[in-house]
Amino acid sequence: MNDYERLNRERANALMMAVLDDECTAEERKELDALVAARPEIAAEWARLKRVREVTATMGLRKPPEEIWDRYRVSVLHRAERSIGWLLVTLGGAVLMGWALWRWIEALVADGDTPLAIKGAILAVVVGLILLLLSVARERWFLHRRDPYSREVTR
Repeated sequence: MNDYERLNRERANALMMAVLDDECTAEERKELDALVAARPEIAAEWARLKRVREVTATMGLRKPPEEIWDRYRVSVLHRAERSIGWLLVTLGGAVLMGWALWRWIEALVADGDTPLAIKGAILAVVVGLILLLLSVARERWFLHRRDPYSREVTR
């Protein structure tokens, strides 16, 4: 195939796509018709592309049965979406709570009127709550990862 034939073929392909997408002028349509009439391989390609367009234009999507949606709800993607969402909410909330707690502790430490015993008691309560929260979160994570029945239960 020489350069002229290759350019003709490329031009014909571009024109075919433009006509199929309704993005061509009348002159471009006439040019495509001339190329199709002159070259049998271009005519065959054009017939094939028109048939593909007819088939795809008449195709429709079926509504999947409810069982497919049930499987999707427990699929990896669905669980990943929910997990990432909850992770972001939890991390954001933890950062905000940590910042607020830090500011509160700074204010408490800077306050010279509060007795040292009260400051120590408040610190013990805060550290104890953090330890309990982390312990419960770790236990829930451990059970969630190892409980074979948690994925089968439909709620």
